[in-house]
Amino acid sequence: MDFDSFFQQATGRPPYPYQARLGTQEPLPQVLSVPTGVGKTAAAALAWLYRRRYADDAVKLATPRRLVYCLPMRTLVEQTRNAISGWVENLQIADRNTGGVRVAVLMGGEDDQRWFEHPEADQVLIGTQDMLLSRSLNRGYGMSRYAWPVHFSLLNNDSLWVIDETQLMGVGLTTTAQLAGLRRKLATYGQSHTLWMSATLDSNALATVDHLQSDGDDWSAETLQADDTNNERVFQLLNAKKPCVKASIELTPDNKKTYAGSLAELIVAAHVSGELTLVVVNRVNRAQEVFEAIKKLVGKLDVKPETSLIHSRFRPADRSNIQAAALDESTIPTAGRIVISTQAIEAGVDISSTVLFTELAPWSSLVQRFGRCNRRGMCGVNNKAAAQVHWIDIDTSNPKRVADLALPYEIAELEAARAAMNELAEVGPQSLAGVEVETPRVIHHVLRRKDLLDLFDTTADLSVNDLDVSRYIRDSDDCDVQVYWRDWDLKDKTLGGKPPMPKLDDGSVMFPAPSRDELCSVSIAAVRGSSAFIKKAANKDILCYTWDSLDRQWQVVKPNAARPGMVLLFHSRAGGYDRELGWTADPKHAPVSDCRSEVGVLQASMDEDDLAGRPLSVEAHLRDVGQAAVALRQALQSELTDVPWSSVIRAAWWHDVGKSHPAFQGAVIASNSQLDPNQLWAKSGKSGYLNYQIVPSETPDVDSDVMIEVLLQLRRGFRHELASALAWLQQHPHDPASDLIAYLIAAHHGKVRMSLRSMPNENQPPDAGRLFARGIWDGDELPRIEIGNAEGDISEATKLSLGLMQLGECDGHPSWLARTIGLRDDLGPFRLAFLESMVRVADWRGSEKGTSK
Repeated sequence: MDFDSFFQQATGRPPYPYQARLGTQEPLPQVLSVPTGVGKTAAAALAWLYRRRYADDAVKLATPRRLVYCLPMRTLVEQTRNAISGWVENLQIADRNTGGVRVAVLMGGEDDQRWFEHPEADQVLIGTQDMLLSRSLNRGYGMSRYAWPVHFSLLNNDSLWVIDETQLMGVGLTTTAQLAGLRRKLATYGQSHTLWMSATLDSNALATVDHLQSDGDDWSAETLQADDTNNERVFQLLNAKKPCVKASIELTPDNKKTYAGSLAELIVAAHVSGELTLVVVNRVNRAQEVFEAIKKLVGKLDVKPETSLIHSRFRPADRSNIQAAALDESTIPTAGRIVISTQAIEAGVDISSTVLFTELAPWSSLVQRFGRCNRRGMCGVNNKAAAQVHWIDIDTSNPKRVADLALPYEIAELEAARAAMNELAEVGPQSLAGVEVETPRVIHHVLRRKDLLDLFDTTADLSVNDLDVSRYIRDSDDCDVQVYWRDWDLKDKTLGGKPPMPKLDDGSVMFPAPSRDELCSVSIAAVRGSSAFIKKAANKDILCYTWDSLDRQWQVVKPNAARPGMVLLFHSRAGGYDRELGWTADPKHAPVSDCRSEVGVLQASMDEDDLAGRPLSVEAHLRDVGQAAVALRQALQSELTDVPWSSVIRAAWWHDVGKSHPAFQGAVIASNSQLDPNQLWAKSGKSGYLNYQIVPSETPDVDSDVMIEVLLQLRRGFRHELASALAWLQQHPHDPASDLIAYLIAAHHGKVRMSLRSMPNENQPPDAGRLFARGIWDGDELPRIEIGNAEGDISEATKLSLGLMQLGECDGHPSWLARTIGLRDDLGPFRLAFLESMVRVADWRGSEKGTSK
């Protein structure tokens, strides 16, 4: 299918010339800079889709299989997902069972479609810069730490990143440029490319220490050409008239308490019946105040326009309902509609207002806001009301007094924008085309090569702290946590007021992890500033909690201890949220209702990643996973020809040899007494946590719990994959790929990777000086196992040695840390993570196959 026919089928209209160029000309540019309203999303998404699915084989091979669509805020994600999903449906390539294109959203909570289990699929992955950049840095917000490496690998390898609305990204823009440069320098499997998009992109911001322009050339860019501007529809959009005046009110330190009411009066007076009025203010709390003031005024009118509030501090379930109704221009009532918003609506949202009010903002943000007025060029045509733009000044004369009024922007940014606005009486695209505003440069944290390499190790320190990546994702005062509310019995003495455990010992789900629908994004500053709210809640014995996946327990979180990316839980009676207003930090807004669409899903962040099902022997499970790895090679090797598939497959065949360890077998038999103790089991057929123990041949005749624990040899924190890796290494010391295969075996659950050490909750061996780590004691023995692969591998009976957990060489062999650092530096972090992800995906698929027979 040619591109024009393809685009027509997807969208119902022919492409603009620049969209056709983006889809067909080689190579893909680095920058797409076109005015708002002329279809950037369709241009980027459909250009990738056409190249990946309909172009010739050479172009397809040069096109990454994953499109990663990165947006600055959550309010844009659902809209983008719906648009792209619709185009895929129209093209009749949405059926995942027949190799169709998968469209998934990454926004915290339950991930859509478990996209990461399908590395061979063509996929569109849509998310905010928080969710995507944190995952691309191996510190994914709102998810299990043990899944970080899989997301890190698939987002950085074989992926085309589209960075949309760059003017809103702050330091995140710098990080996307650095990542693009580091992917090229450190190497990836498959193609990697980044496309930055904005109507107001300063391409100089893309020049970073590892992402430099060559020989002084500009970045390759696609912009509107003469054939675009001569297009009738584009001409109408570019010449839309938008008269602009300065509002009669100004935000100052003296009137900030009465500002919302005064502004509401201006808005209601300017509103045109039957039309849409859009109000954009810079802070969520001001938007809430203006919304409530307008509601009060409208309530006194005989004919009442609808009023809606949109900002980024809503739960997705609530926001999607509000936004769907507020942005549906086909349902505007006779009295019209007034929508109050923050920056959440200034970019990417396809809405066309007749009247626009906007507070003073940086020039790039103002240009985006102007794009929401008369967006389709229809105002003032065919008896339709003419467009009106009103801009509201913010006092910046005394920096000390006005600093809080200017937030989230810098005073210098506002003053530069004001100088331009004072000269303008019209803000249509053509009028703005010749306006140049020098934006003050902001100094950002820059992700360096060493930082990325350090982030490859996902092992938390002994205080369960991690390297903080928030400074690379959003500016310091603009980092988010995720908050949700649940109801539980605060008087239950067995709980002590804390939330229930997610899962009982029998495997039943009691308190599942949060779904995406119920997670409300709240800035770190707002959480830390809400200590009064949390204190009031605490007086009612209702605290703020987070789930500690390492210790499997709920931890109380103090406001000042909140960190970006944390997922925080409040009791519904704590309040702090209103479905119409969003996050308020006000305890009077209680109880907070449950908005989950599903209530029985347990996520990896609250659980082990072993699948339940029927009992399965170690040999049968190794066969299933080994065969799954072979199938992955068959699906991917035609495009990923440089992947060392033989090492991946060998690791898959050996990955669970360590389950033959007596501690694992004792736990399996303890969980299902019907199993034959003379067989080696990989799966017990029961759900629930395993209590790792080496059961003595005779029941100990003692009363002391301590003595029973010693005699049973409880092995808290036991990791079978470490036992598997040690068995492999000790039997293949001279294999050229020995270290790589050992690492892939050890890392297949994401819990044993770069570092090898004992954990604080482990049981220590009774004999002092005996090495121990992750539930394995030096000298533990594994039985003989026939692996069953084509090579005829056999894991002989082996006595495990932990000498390599120490620094320096042991018996002439390097330490585990030296081996893993060598692998990371030789292969590069992106490629090494990809290889471990392939073994992990094979394990998921083999486990699913084996337990469902």
